[in-house]
Amino acid sequence: MAAEFELGDYILVQDGRTLEIFHRTLSESTRYHVAFLGVDVKPRGDEFKVQLGARNGKDQVVGGVKLSMNAEEFGRFREFIALAIAARDHADTP
Repeated sequence: MAAEFELGDYILVQDGRTLEIFHRTLSESTRYHVAFLGVDVKPRGDEFKVQLGARNGKDQVVGGVKLSMNAEEFGRFREFIALAIAARDHADTP
């Protein structure tokens, strides 16, 4: 079953081993296989700056989307993105 995270004009959908990013004003979505997905989080005062995109090496995320979240939104995001991380880390488990 797919999981969804909504933030402003964005809806993120994690379904199996695919994470898809939808934006209200765009007709196309962006999709990432969890094996290639990168997430970068930087706390900034009371907010969290999150970039979701393609992982390039160990520490770089390119492309994708940049989101700003408050603490409550970031808590929900952490629960949501944990599903993608689990799908990635358990790829070899039948």
